[in-house]
Amino acid sequence: MLNNFLQKLRAGKPFDRKTGGQRPLLTLPQIVVLLTVVAALVIGLDLNRRAQAGRAVGVGAEALSAEIARAATRQVALEATRAYVNSDDFVAEFARQEGGQLQPGERRIVPLFVDATLQPTPIPTQTPDPAHAARPWQAWWRLVSDSPLPTP
Repeated sequence: MLNNFLQKLRAGKPFDRKTGGQRPLLTLPQIVVLLTVVAALVIGLDLNRRAQAGRAVGVGAEALSAEIARAATRQVALEATRAYVNSDDFVAEFARQEGGQLQPGERRIVPLFVDATLQPTPIPTQTPDPAHAARPWQAWWRLVSDSPLPTP
């Protein structure tokens, strides 16, 4: 037995004391744990990938709902315009504005534009300021009493 042990030791092979032969690299519980860890890693990576894909889907949803609301508003406006264009009121307004047609009893008023040359605005003459020609005692008289100036 000692001889067998030394041969295996020199060969670099692991030695099992009970059987005296080679022992397996992994035991059955180690293989089960390793397979469980690998499966958990694969499942975790797949769940992470799915979560990122779900977040990417939700990013454009808000912009898309805003665009849908704008399109719905535009559709309502276009339907209202279509209803007005198909009405008799639109036809009557178009006939008056664009076609120049009148209803019975109406009169057409056509504005006439007269091309006239513009004259320059006359500059008013300067009125003399009575304060410049007044004597100092006359200015004081006017300030002190609101009566007219005495005549000499």
